[in-house]
Amino acid sequence: MRFRKLGRAGLDLSELAIGVSAGDPGDTAAAIASAFDLGVNTVTICAGDREAAGLLAGTGGIRAVHVCATATSRVPFDLPSPHVPAWQAYPGSHLRAEAEALLGRLGIERLALVQLPAWCPEWLHEGDWLETLVRLRDEGKIAGFGVSLFDHDLDAALEAVASGLIDAVQLMYNIFDQGAAAALLPLCEKHNVGVVVRSPLYYGAITPAFARTPAFPDGDWRSGYFFDEHRCETAERVRQLEGLVAPPDRSVTDMALRFCLSHPAVSTVAVGMHQRMHLEANLRAIEQGPLEADRHAALAQHKWLC
Repeated sequence: MRFRKLGRAGLDLSELAIGVSAGDPGDTAAAIASAFDLGVNTVTICAGDREAAGLLAGTGGIRAVHVCATATSRVPFDLPSPHVPAWQAYPGSHLRAEAEALLGRLGIERLALVQLPAWCPEWLHEGDWLETLVRLRDEGKIAGFGVSLFDHDLDAALEAVASGLIDAVQLMYNIFDQGAAAALLPLCEKHNVGVVVRSPLYYGAITPAFARTPAFPDGDWRSGYFFDEHRCETAERVRQLEGLVAPPDRSVTDMALRFCLSHPAVSTVAVGMHQRMHLEANLRAIEQGPLEADRHAALAQHKWLC
């Protein structure tokens, strides 16, 4: 397992992180325990997901793990939407209470990150969230804080990153959505801001099984996201990627994970894994390191969502 710095926060994160959600408790718990045994030391979690926190708390080794938590908004909203002020979405008292509650549920003393999701650039100058998170960092309850971006909304973070006020950014970055490499990732590198990559496999689509799977399980939110036309187009684009797979990669999944690690600004790549075989396959891919320059360059033509 190799590790990368989380920007100015200075933590050494495993290049592969586990995205923890409620999911299937049995398989997920086993996969998490195996991941910790194999050297993974980073997880991402929604701070308000009590079931996922309970799952983590029951897993051995949690005290040695870096937990990157996304806060939950006090006001439900979807983007794009009318502006919700920061003091309504993320009042400082709420952020403190949620962070301290998560620490208690996990039985640990410090979170690696608290991140504000669906980040709006106006929030940089609103509310008391910044003051609260700085105090939590000074108290040693969090190592750093940052923002998590709504899908493809990369410009929203530019001012926050350049300001020097935040420690990390969580964003979507994958072969289909390469937009972050144009401006945001270089800016993060310049200002020593850590980067947590989510959706490296585009919600599980950049896998050999995607085109062969007729439907998602009942209750899977992706059923609505990948409506018929979008699903067909995505499957075709994945098939086009298959022609670029070459050793040591065994699949488009391997290639996609290594693509994300090819940018030096990236601190860790978060993947949801509910089965040990997926964990072991992803670890084998990560161990190969960044893609070769020519293969990485060839993937530029597969940009699609940005």
